[in-house]
Amino acid sequence: MASGHRIVALAWHQRTSAIDTRERLLGVLTTGPDRALLATCHRIELYTALPDGGDPVAVAAQLGVTAADRVTMSVHEGPAAVAHLFAVAAGLDSAVVGEPQILSQVRRACAAASDPSLVAVLARALHVGRAVRSEHELTSTRSVGSLAVDAALAAISDPLRATVLVVGAGEMGKLALRALVRRVGAVVVANRDVARAGELAAAYGARAIPLSEVPGALADADAVISAADTRGALLSAASIERRLRSGPLAVVDIAVPRSLDADARARLGASYRSVDDLPGARPRVPDAAVAAALERCDLEAVRFCETRSPERAAAIRELRDGAERVRAAKLARAMKHLGHLSTRDRRIVAALTENLTHALLHAPTVALRERSDAEVAARTLFDRPPR
Repeated sequence: MASGHRIVALAWHQRTSAIDTRERLLGVLTTGPDRALLATCHRIELYTALPDGGDPVAVAAQLGVTAADRVTMSVHEGPAAVAHLFAVAAGLDSAVVGEPQILSQVRRACAAASDPSLVAVLARALHVGRAVRSEHELTSTRSVGSLAVDAALAAISDPLRATVLVVGAGEMGKLALRALVRRVGAVVVANRDVARAGELAAAYGARAIPLSEVPGALADADAVISAADTRGALLSAASIERRLRSGPLAVVDIAVPRSLDADARARLGASYRSVDDLPGARPRVPDAAVAAALERCDLEAVRFCETRSPERAAAIRELRDGAERVRAAKLARAMKHLGHLSTRDRRIVAALTENLTHALLHAPTVALRERSDAEVAARTLFDRPPR
C-alpha cells in the first residue's frame, strides 16, 4: 500500500443484508477515482484506500449510508480486504461459485480508478481471480441467469409448449436466454436497445421487442425473467393483475433494484421470486479445492500487501535512483570522448543507456518485491548502509 494507507472494503451481501437495503445503497454509493463499487445481484461492495487511523464506519456515514444500513455492513481492512477482493474476483463469494461475470466489473472499476493503491489492488485482483479460477478448476457453466431459468421452468407444467418473456438483454438477460435454448416453446426478449435485443434474438432463436411492448407481451407469456432496471415502470401492478385474469404467471426477478414494485409482487404472491429466493450452485469440485482456493487468496493478499509496503517501495526507489546515478556518471564520462558525434547520435547513445539500465533493473526489481530483506538488499547493491 501507499505509505500510511490501507485498503478498506464496505460490503453488503445477500447473506446478511436484505434486498431492500441493497436497493437503497445503489442509490447512495457511487464509483469514483478514489473508490470502486462492485454491485451484483447478491452484493454491493465499496473499496477505497483509507489513511491509517481513518474510520471506515465514518467514511460510510459521509457517503450517505444510514445508521440502519450500517448495521448489516461488513467491514474488511488491510490484508483481509485484499483477500476478500481476490476471493470475489475468483468467484468464490458468488451465488454460483466460480462464475466469471464479476471479473468484468473488476476490470471496469480498475479502468475508472486513479488512486494508485486502488488501481494496484484491482489490477492484482484480475490476475489472481483468473489464476485461482484456472488452477483450482473453479470454472462453472452455471450463472444467476441459469438459476432463474430453472426456477421459472419449475413453475410451468409443460415448458416445451410455453412462452417465456425475458426483460433485459444485458449480461444476466443474455445468460438467461442462453439457458432457455431448447427448453421452451418460444422466447421473447425485450430491451431498451432494440438492436441489441435483435442480435441476441437472432443468435438464440428468440423474438425481439422494445420495452414499450412488454405489457402487451405479458398476455402470451407463461413466465417472465426480468433482468432490467425498470423499477415497476413496465411490470406494474395493473399489468400483472390483468395478466393473472387469464391464468397463472411465474415471475423471476433477478434485477437489483427489482423490476416489480411491492404491489405487483403482492399480486403474484408465491409465483414471484427475487434473486434472493434462488438457490446457490456449486462447481463440481471437492470442498477441499474451494478451501485451497480461499487459502491461495489469503496468501496472495499478504504477499501483495508486503510488496506494496512503504519500506519495499523506498528500497526499490533507492535501487533505481542508485542505478540512475551510475548511468548518468558513466554516460557523462563517455561523452567527453565522443565529442565528434552529432546531436542526434548523442541522443541515441543516451537513450541506449537508459533502455539498457531499465532492462537490467527489471529482474532485480521483481526479486526485491518478493524478498523479506528488500530494504537491506537494495542498499547493499550500492554500498549504502541500512538506516
